[in-house]
Amino acid sequence: MLQELSIQNLALIEKLTLEFKTGFTTLTGETGAGKSILLDALGLCLGERADSGLVRYGTDRADVTADFAIQKVPHALEWLKQQELDDEDNCLLRRTVTSEGRSKAYINGLPVAIGQLKELSALLIDIHGQHEHQTLLHANQQLALLDAYAQHPDLVEKCRKNYQAWSKLTQHYQKLTAEQSDKTSKIELLEFQLKEFNKVSPQAEEFELLSEEQNALSHAQEIQQASLNAYELIDGEDGVSERLARAIDELESAVEFQPQLKNTLTQLNSLLIEAQEAAADCQHQGNSIELDPERLQQVEERLAELFGLAKKYHLSPEELVGKHQQLRQELDLLTDSSNSLEHLETEIKNAFQTFEQSAKTLSASRQKSAKILAKTVTASMHELGMPNGQFEIAITPLEKPLATGSDRVELLVTANKGQPLQPLAKVASGGELSRISLAIQVASAEVASLPTLIFDEVDVGIGGGIAEVVGQKMQTLGSHRQVLSITHLAQVAAHGNQHYHISKTTENDLTFTQVNELNTADRIEELARMLGGLKITEQTRSHAQEMLETAQSISTSPN
Repeated sequence: MLQELSIQNLALIEKLTLEFKTGFTTLTGETGAGKSILLDALGLCLGERADSGLVRYGTDRADVTADFAIQKVPHALEWLKQQELDDEDNCLLRRTVTSEGRSKAYINGLPVAIGQLKELSALLIDIHGQHEHQTLLHANQQLALLDAYAQHPDLVEKCRKNYQAWSKLTQHYQKLTAEQSDKTSKIELLEFQLKEFNKVSPQAEEFELLSEEQNALSHAQEIQQASLNAYELIDGEDGVSERLARAIDELESAVEFQPQLKNTLTQLNSLLIEAQEAAADCQHQGNSIELDPERLQQVEERLAELFGLAKKYHLSPEELVGKHQQLRQELDLLTDSSNSLEHLETEIKNAFQTFEQSAKTLSASRQKSAKILAKTVTASMHELGMPNGQFEIAITPLEKPLATGSDRVELLVTANKGQPLQPLAKVASGGELSRISLAIQVASAEVASLPTLIFDEVDVGIGGGIAEVVGQKMQTLGSHRQVLSITHLAQVAAHGNQHYHISKTTENDLTFTQVNELNTADRIEELARMLGGLKITEQTRSHAQEMLETAQSISTSPN
C-alpha cells in the first residue's frame, strides 16, 4: 500500500508530506485548489512523462517520493530482487524534474530508467479515470484480471509449462532445419578427414617412441665404435683397470707402515670394481648393437607419415591422437539419431497436443468465469448510475498460441442504450470509465493483486442516491485493498475511513496548496460545505453530521 507521499516544489506545493492509511481515503476541496496536482505528483513516481511546467515557479527542481509497504506484495518483492534494487521490505519511488525539463528516477535510492519505474509501479498501484496509468486498459492486464477472478492458478501454470516444453522443442527443430543444408557437407568433410586419420592411425606415445628409436638407429655405428673404444681404454692393456690394480699393489705394501692409507686403499678398490663394471657395459653395448638399415627405413617412413598428417592439419605430431578422437565425436554427434528431424517432429507433435489440451481446459474455465464476472459487473454498473449499461468479456482464439494459452481476452462495455459494445479503452467519459472500473474492481476485490487503487472523476455526472452507492462500493472495496478517491460529492466523501482536505492559500503574493487531514468535526464542516456551498446553515451541518454517522456506521473495518 501507499504509506507516504512527499512533494517539494511541484506546481503550487512548496513542501508537503501525506501519510495514508489502509481502507478508503477521500480527498476533497474546492475547484482549483490543486487536487489534480497530487495525481500529477504520484504519476511522476509511477514513471509518467515529466513536464518542466510542473516545477514550482522560482525554484530549480521538483522532487517527489512515494513510499510503499510491500511486505504483502510478493510480485513486487521478487521484481526488486531480480533487478538488484531490494532493500529489505522498503520500496521508495522517487522522481526529480528540473526547470529545464531534465528528469531523474530512483528506486530505493538507486538511479533507474523510467521504464523500471513503470514496471514496478504496475505491480503496486492503479489509477482509474482520465489517466494513462490505468492498467485495466491493457490487454495483458485484462487477461490477468479474468484469471485471478477464476482462481485457477494451477491451470495457468500447467498451460505455461506445456507451452514452454513445446516452444523449446520447436526452436530446436527450427535450428536443426536451418543447419540442415550445412549438415551434409559437414558430415562429408568429417568422413573424409576421419578416413585420412584412420589410414595413418596414430597411436598414443607412438611419435615419442619412434623418435627415440630413429635417433638410435641412425647413429648405430658411432655408438658401437664409441662403446668398444671406451672398453679398451678401461680394460685394455695399460688401461684404467690395470693402472688401478698397480696402484692398489703399491699401497698394500706400504699400508702396514702407514695405517692412514687404509681409507685410500678402500677407495681405490671401489673404483676398480666400478671401472670393471663400466668396461663390461661398454663391451656389451658395442657387441650387441646391430646395424639395421631396413628397420631404420621403416621407422623413418612411419615418422614421415605422422609428420605429413600433422602438417596438413596444422598440428604437432603429438596432437594427432587427440584430433583423431575429436573427429570421431563430431561425426557421431551429427549422425546421432536422437537429433534427427524425424524424431523431433514426433516429439513436437506430442508436446503440442499436450499444450493444446491444457489450453482448452484453461479456456473452458475462463469462459465459465467470464459469464459470472460479466453478470456481476453489469449489475454493479446499473447500481452506479448506468441503468442501460452492459459489460461483457470477449474471449476469442489467438492466431498464434502463447504461454498464457490460446485466448484473447477483451473487456467490452456500453454505458448507454442503443450503443454497441466496445473495448473498455474506447470509453470516452472519464467519469463513466472510473465507475465501470469501480464495478470491475469491486467484483474482483478478493482476488485482485494490486494493493492500491485510485479513482479520479468517479462521481462526475452523478448525484444523490447513485453517489451514495459509489461511496458504499468504495467503502466495501477498501475492506480488501487501499482505495483513494478524489471526489466532489459529500455522499462519497462521507464513506471514507480517512479524509484529506485540499485548499489554496495566498501569502506575500505567493499561492500555495495545502492538504490537511480532517478530524470528525472538520469532516462535518467540509461535508456541509460540499452540500450547501458558500452558505452553511445549521440544518446543512446537521445533515452532514447525519450523513457521516450513517456512512461510518456501515463501514467495514479494513484488513
